[in-house]
Amino acid sequence: MIYRPIGPLLVCAFCAAGAALAPAIAAPQDQPPPASASAQASAAEANKLHFTGEATRGQPFTKDVGHNMFFRLTPATSEEGGGWVIEMLPPYEPGPGDPIEFSAIATPPYHSYNDRYIAAAFGYSVKEALQSPLRKFNFVLSVDDEHRADEVVNAALYPSTIGESERARVAAESAALMLGVGRLRLLKSKVVSGKDASPDVISWIRFEVDLDFAAGLTLQEVLAPHPPAPKH
Repeated sequence: MIYRPIGPLLVCAFCAAGAALAPAIAAPQDQPPPASASAQASAAEANKLHFTGEATRGQPFTKDVGHNMFFRLTPATSEEGGGWVIEMLPPYEPGPGDPIEFSAIATPPYHSYNDRYIAAAFGYSVKEALQSPLRKFNFVLSVDDEHRADEVVNAALYPSTIGESERARVAAESAALMLGVGRLRLLKSKVVSGKDASPDVISWIRFEVDLDFAAGLTLQEVLAPHPPAPKH
């Protein structure tokens, strides 16, 4: 019987096995598998909220909407017929000073009547305030974002207050600041007629609200919207 040496054969076998395994070992492991369509849909839904509510004259309406934020209808302070102002608020005031609110800084026009008002204010009557049932508003997503947005908006409204070297930084901040988007639709309202020359007042409203915390909108787009496409 002839005995053959088995050492070289084992070496070759291990070499072949190693070659077969090499692609698997070399395959990159740091890339997570793509999210399924259902997981992506669930993530998108988590950033959206729908609810309904009612508010009575002189009384606020407040709702915890998640995302470390509250939605509130704050009674208007004007004597022109009452109503409410839409606000998005942090769960607590971060410190002394002016109250922090997330929607005023992101919803132009500034210093005048806009869609945050469901109120007779800035010369608008009760009838005019309720004429359109839909209110559209934007909001920043954190206290830090509110401070950054305040600087950007002031630079946009008063460009002479910043130097040339700061313009690029402010523009970059504007493009990086992501906003949430809200829609409030009035479902019903009740108006009480004024007496003895006093104005009519909004005494009650029922409404629905849709919030999108990941709308893909930036403060830059709000401050400098794209012009409409030319007609063909």
